[in-house]
Amino acid sequence: MLKGEKVSIRAVKESDLDALYTLSQDFSDPGEFMPVVISSQTSFKKEFAETGFWYNQTGKLIIEDKSSNIVGEAGLFSTSHYLDGRELYYRIFSGYRSKGYATEALSLLTTLFFTSSNFNRLQAVTIQGNMASEHILKKANFIFEGTLRQARYFKGELVNLNMYSLLREDFQV
Repeated sequence: MLKGEKVSIRAVKESDLDALYTLSQDFSDPGEFMPVVISSQTSFKKEFAETGFWYNQTGKLIIEDKSSNIVGEAGLFSTSHYLDGRELYYRIFSGYRSKGYATEALSLLTTLFFTSSNFNRLQAVTIQGNMASEHILKKANFIFEGTLRQARYFKGELVNLNMYSLLREDFQV
């Protein structure tokens, strides 16, 4: 577990599964830029049973507030076999946004990544126009690398993605 002033990030526990599944599958207010991905509870629990949602510096972590409420999730995943790094994601659930939780969770996840792995690169992509997420990434010293044109199908249309990265040499604890 890594603790900040507002939130902590930690591995998912079996006792978290029902609450985390309910929160992650609540699409009544997913946010303007969050893709809707439906998962069955059976496959969700099966993935946890097989990996605990964490394996080889890849997986899902819980973001919780000081009262131990699950306020979001964050994680890392591999984008290609030749990339010396991981891509990150974060999501703050409805009712907990605009409190600085994503900013602090990103800082904690970045620290975890660079202090617990030998990877050189941490990257993130945002849908072009997601100014809030881009602001959070820039605040955390991620560098804008460019635009991936028509890289994803989202809400019925092809959209551009903006790529950001942080290299080990640029990371500051």
